[in-house]
Amino acid sequence: MAARSSLTVCFGCLMLALALALPAGCGSNVVTDKIPAAVTDEPDEGYETMQLFDDVGFERGFTVVGQDTSKVGSVRLYAEGAAPVPDGGQTPAWLVAQWNSGPCLFRDRAASAPNVLTDGAIKTVTLDPATRAVALRLNTIPLYNGAPGKTENWPHLLLEQSPLDIADGALKYYSCSADKLILSLDIRMNSYRFVGIDGVNAAQFLSYYYVKSKTGDDFVWFGVPLFDNRGETGLYWALDTAGSNRMIYSIPSAETYKNSPHSLVKAPNEPYTGQEWLHVKVDLKPHLEALLALGLREGIFRYAKTADDLYISGVNIGWETIGSFDIEMEIKNFSLLSYISVS
Repeated sequence: MAARSSLTVCFGCLMLALALALPAGCGSNVVTDKIPAAVTDEPDEGYETMQLFDDVGFERGFTVVGQDTSKVGSVRLYAEGAAPVPDGGQTPAWLVAQWNSGPCLFRDRAASAPNVLTDGAIKTVTLDPATRAVALRLNTIPLYNGAPGKTENWPHLLLEQSPLDIADGALKYYSCSADKLILSLDIRMNSYRFVGIDGVNAAQFLSYYYVKSKTGDDFVWFGVPLFDNRGETGLYWALDTAGSNRMIYSIPSAETYKNSPHSLVKAPNEPYTGQEWLHVKVDLKPHLEALLALGLREGIFRYAKTADDLYISGVNIGWETIGSFDIEMEIKNFSLLSYISVS
């Protein structure tokens, strides 16, 4: 979502619709299709595999996108007393997007340790060089200064890869017809503070996968929710009513954490915080098949007719908030592994 195109504008409208919906699927357009079974550990024999994300250890740094949508500069993060890992002349794979969040992380960068990128007040990106974990902290309290949140201008802090770098002959791995598309990551919430003020209040840590048709312009923001301060969320979809045919589709948070002991939510505004890492593992394939069936049933797709007509072209992960919060989430081992049978 770091390139503010017409797609991004539509996405903002759709995100508002999703965010204002009640948690646990109480809003409109809740889908009640059969939920796929939990992912089990399976051997890789009989499959060719490919990692769809570049630089999963964040070693090549980040390109910061300004709030005017321009790429304002690149930053390498590394341990105190160490030098950055040589990038081989490659640009960073990851973008940092920071919509509606005050000072710019690059132009207004504050002095800090070499593994930290911060504006000193609102946003901080911290890399743990030993584990290659990255923490995203968003403190919106100074932005609102005691005023209630409104329904526009949601502060964001996101990591993004878009478009994904698809080599010649590799499109089959990005295709929604791959045999398995295993999303996995480790996640923990380091800190959470909410200043309760009347108005709209939501803190969401989300990951979205950009699903496009190989021909034409069918496009879906396919969501895997990781945290919502208001509680667990249900399966939800919405369509832009401005005629763009851009769709948002989000799986239930129970599916995200089906292979974990619990989610990050104890109760509304009471998350699990601390040192415990939760491991997320989800096969996106059956959910993408459910998305395709819904899109065809509702007449949303104009070009895509089969799973092979759709592919994953990008990803973002991070905070989208409204209201006064000071929150930090940390992730590592963020991976999307594609499996294609060779039998």
